[in-house]
Amino acid sequence: MDLPEKLNEVKGVKNVKNRDSGLRINLFTEPVGTDAEKIRGDLRSISQRIRKKLEQARENGEINGWDWKIKPKKRYTETGLGNTVKDRKEKGYSPAYYVVSIR
Repeated sequence: MDLPEKLNEVKGVKNVKNRDSGLRINLFTEPVGTDAEKIRGDLRSISQRIRKKLEQARENGEINGWDWKIKPKKRYTETGLGNTVKDRKEKGYSPAYYVVSIR
């Protein structure tokens, strides 16, 4: 079994694609507006499971190493409540995928 198939087994991962820049790991998402997506599941535990699979592959000698290139970042909507106070409400994530470089 190769690394993309192992990563595809992680709960919350929709698919894994080989790209020139590394592996693109797409997550299950729902659109929220035009510039953000809601990730189904707990992003922290999904990240930890992906990291664990990558570390196991490194320890087993399947890969020499790996690095995160792109990670999902939180997006917020900001509404002004006067001159000095702003209300930040979580909107979703953008991008809603990871890119991992493999060495």
